Amino acid sequence: MDTTTTRSLLQFQPTNLSSAQSIFSPDRNGLQSVTFQIPKLPRVMFGKTLRINGTMKVFDSTGGVPNNKTTYFDNTNANTLYNDGRIGASNCIDNISIQNLKGATYSNVKNYNRLCASLVPLNQSFQNYINGVDDEYAVGKQVTQALKCDKPFDFSIPILDGFFMGEDAIDMDLVDGLQITLTLAPSNFVLNNNNWLYPGQAPPNGAFYEWSDLVLSVETEIPDAKGQEAMMKNRQGIMQYKTYSSFYNVILSNQHNLTFMFNTKNTTAVIGNLIPSSWINNYLYNSSATPQLLVENTNNVLGNNARMNAFTYQKSGVRTPYDFEIVSETTQSEGTADSVKNLTELNSIRDVWDIYNFEKSLKTELCNPLSDTKKNKFDRQRYSIVEEDFENQYNIGVCYDKFGNGIDFRGEVFSLRIQSELPSNKSFEPHSLFLFNEHQNTLIFKDGMVQVLS
Repeated sequence: MDTTTTRSLLQFQPTNLSSAQSIFSPDRNGLQSVTFQIPKLPRVMFGKTLRINGTMKVFDSTGGVPNNKTTYFDNTNANTLYNDGRIGASNCIDNISIQNLKGATYSNVKNYNRLCASLVPLNQSFQNYINGVDDEYAVGKQVTQALKCDKPFDFSIPILDGFFMGEDAIDMDLVDGLQITLTLAPSNFVLNNNNWLYPGQAPPNGAFYEWSDLVLSVETEIPDAKGQEAMMKNRQGIMQYKTYSSFYNVILSNQHNLTFMFNTKNTTAVIGNLIPSSWINNYLYNSSATPQLLVENTNNVLGNNARMNAFTYQKSGVRTPYDFEIVSETTQSEGTADSVKNLTELNSIRDVWDIYNFEKSLKTELCNPLSDTKKNKFDRQRYSIVEEDFENQYNIGVCYDKFGNGIDFRGEVFSLRIQSELPSNKSFEPHSLFLFNEHQNTLIFKDGMVQVLS
């Protein structure tokens, strides 16, 4: 009897792909959603190896390709289009739904691209960060997926939901197969021009992007004949994984208080980021930017940081997990590293004792997005992953539990107070806060039925 196990790479095309329709695009001549189905098989799947592979093309309103120059700093050309250089093609995914083939929902993450804006620069491996791109400099992300949108480029991106990113392999038979649905973000979210560097640029209204040649790939392990038989007979089991629930709020003052009902039993962390509300779905700005609160500079452009004074996290009125405010007032006023805030922020995303991030340095932390330091940004000949990046990577977050199952927010109110300070002669610009509740789900399988506990 065969007692060996073998590794196999599975590849799947979208199930909503037809011979007449091979393009996915939210705006022009394509489908806005992409659906992959992974069949029920007696084998295990290694979720961390799952990748969405394809080709991305960018077009101006006439259907022609943009005429990007060699750097971000050419303000003589109106026909320039860029994607976010940090998260690349992940910027195109608005929502992700993971279900089994019977329709039970395992995970549903909204505003996935805004979640990636925090996770990818601070949490992912080098290969994930560059989306699988391999060029002679080994740091092809800014070059191939931001600056060079004037040419089609290939991408290979993971799905960062904990259903796939957990340590345990996935029993493909027990979960009854999988259906993964990606909803693409609108083009005016994904694409932007040079206006944020050179105010006055005309918006490239009508510009759009396309995905094509899509393939989902994942590594699996096939047990021996006896193992396959046992997998098909097994009708009960438990699976635990982390996933995200998304929340949205608008900050309208420098003393902002928000409350949410998470209603999750095992909350492990809260992760969030900010952006001026007027920048979202706007061709003139990068909708995946993660600045801190911004105020107008001398040119009446949102180009200066508002001082962030303190953050307070509470559970039903009690400060949790810290019984003190996360104070940034002194460090912000002095223009120095905000160590305590960085500690809590990074620990919400990854183990703080294993900090391995790409885009968090003094240059990214202390920058103003429209200050004179913009002249030191990358070009096609000179770029780096951790240096000379003057786009702020500012996150909000706190970790509740790294070792156990998290804390119980069922019937408990989550509260966050954000204290900032505005110059006396500046008005407050509304800012959007995207907040993600990381929590542990438990799947209980029994006799062909599945129950999801969150």
